[in-house]
Order: sequence, then C-alpha cells, then structure tokens
Amino acid sequence: MLRFLVIFLSIPLTIYSQDSRETVAILDFEGRGISQLEAQTLTDRFRTALASAGALRLVERQMMEEVLQEQGFQQTGCTSDECAVEVGQLLGVQNMIGGAIGRVGKTFTIDMRMFSVQTGENIRTKNVSYGGAVDGLIIEIEILAYEISGLKAPDPLIAKRKAGIVAQPIVTGPSKTRFGAMMRSMFIPGMGQFYSGRKKWGYIWLISELGIGGGLYLFGSQYLTSFDAYNTSIDQYRNETDVDMIAEYKAEAQGHHSDMDAAATQAETLAYAAAGVWAANVLHALITGPKKDDDEDTASFQSSPFRLVYDPSTGASLINFSFSIGR
Repeated sequence: MLRFLVIFLSIPLTIYSQDSRETVAILDFEGRGISQLEAQTLTDRFRTALASAGALRLVERQMMEEVLQEQGFQQTGCTSDECAVEVGQLLGVQNMIGGAIGRVGKTFTIDMRMFSVQTGENIRTKNVSYGGAVDGLIIEIEILAYEISGLKAPDPLIAKRKAGIVAQPIVTGPSKTRFGAMMRSMFIPGMGQFYSGRKKWGYIWLISELGIGGGLYLFGSQYLTSFDAYNTSIDQYRNETDVDMIAEYKAEAQGHHSDMDAAATQAETLAYAAAGVWAANVLHALITGPKKDDDEDTASFQSSPFRLVYDPSTGASLINFSFSIGR
C-alpha cells in the first residue's frame, strides 16, 4: 500500500517536473487559548493565502488527509517534529509548515515555521503578536502566508492591517470620584465604599446600620406595646370603683409608663447612634474614595488630543495626536 501511495503521489510531481517551485504541505495549526475549530479555520485561510502568493507549490488538503488516514495519522495529533517529518516523507514534499495560535490575556500570538523534510532544519520561522478581536487574526494569517513564502505582503493587505489600528484611551469607562462615593453612602451606608472597591468597609458600615436599625425597631415595638397597655390600665383605673382594684390599676399604669420611658430612652440612644454611624460612613466614603488627583489626571488625559495606540503590525504602543478642524 505504501508503494502505491508513493507512485500515486509521484504522478503530479512528474507532471509538474518543470515547475521549479518547492513543494510544501501544511499541518493544521494547534489552538492554544482558542478553539480547535477556530484554529482550523485560520489554517484554511492561511492555505488559501499561501496558494495565492504562488511562491510554493502546495499539496491539496484532500490528498493530504487521504494519506494521513491511510497511515493512521491525524493532523490534530501530529505536533512533534518526528511526526511532521514522517508525514512529509509520505506526502513526498520537500517542506512542511506547522505552527500554533495562542492567546495570553487579550493578546493573540501566532508562531509558525517552515522546515525541510529531508534535514528537519528550519527554513524560515515567523511569529506575530496581535491585540484585538479574534477575527483580526485573519489579516495577520494572510500576511504571514506571504512572509513565510519569502515574499512581501501586498500593499492592500498591509493597508487593511493598518486600518485596524484603533486609538484607545489608557483608562476606559467612566471615572470614579470621591464625591460619587460620598453621595452613594448618603443614600445607603456602605455603598460608597463598595463603589470605591473597599468591600470590607462597605459590609462593616452596612451591617452596623442594619444592626442599629433592628434595635430601633425592637425598642419602638416595645414602646408601642407599653403605650397600649398603659392606656388600657388608665381606662380601667378611671372606670373602677373598688379601692383595691383602683390601686392595682394605678400600679400597672405606672409600670407600663416606666416601660415606655425605658423603651423611648433606648430608642433615642440608638437613633443618635444611627445618625453618628451614618455621618461617619459618609465621611469615611469621602476620605477613602477615589483620589481627586487621579480623577483629574484621567479626565485631562481623556480630553487630551494625545492618546495611546496599539499597532498590531509591530506589537508596539504608540502615541496618537488628533485635533478637530471643524465641519
């Protein structure tokens, strides 16, 4: 069977014996941080761009897959140098191209190499870093197809890459201020601290105020209960004619009145405590909130004509200057 495959593959090589271009086969790129389906899609786009470049003679994907399946190989599992060289020998090509597409944080990386099947040595290696949406890798992969072929990418393709440069401020989203933290804590204790990223203090102020509020509710309920009992005793005292019962109702009314005074005193104390905690919480939110200097620096930068720009073609950060000239 192996002899048949060698003869089968030698037919197109004989037909194109006058073609001086080197033959090459492409293994599917390995996906690291992106799905294998995305990696295969980008491999297909790379294969198409390499064929368009025309500097290398490319083995068709279908022919390659037939040979790999016949010999029990799978492209996705062929990542070692030994496997790639063996596949290249089976295909009868001079060179192989393989690589990986990875992602670290918000940055994508493409690493690829073309190596000799006969010697196993690298002929050409290319790598690029790109920051942006994953679909922006399509342009990068097309440019690499020309560069790995030893050619300069066409100007329209380079223009597409440059058009992808977007000026972005260093700090995105609305800026936070001390005033914003203070206003939030004025409405709900602890909210200003949560706003400033101080969750521990936010929970402390919120739980403290809730605890005091629970005490106020408890003593308020005791006051109302004692008040109702006091009124009942007074009514009984006024309507009673028996001397002994009059004295008993009087004592009960005095006891309920004392309970009312105690509950009112406790509730008043807790009300002062709640006001103190609320004021301290607002002051704390103002003092520990986002610094004013940082806010002013952020605002001045966002309104400045100077902005930080990321250039995916070089992987460098640049300073962009722009100004309005009117309509």
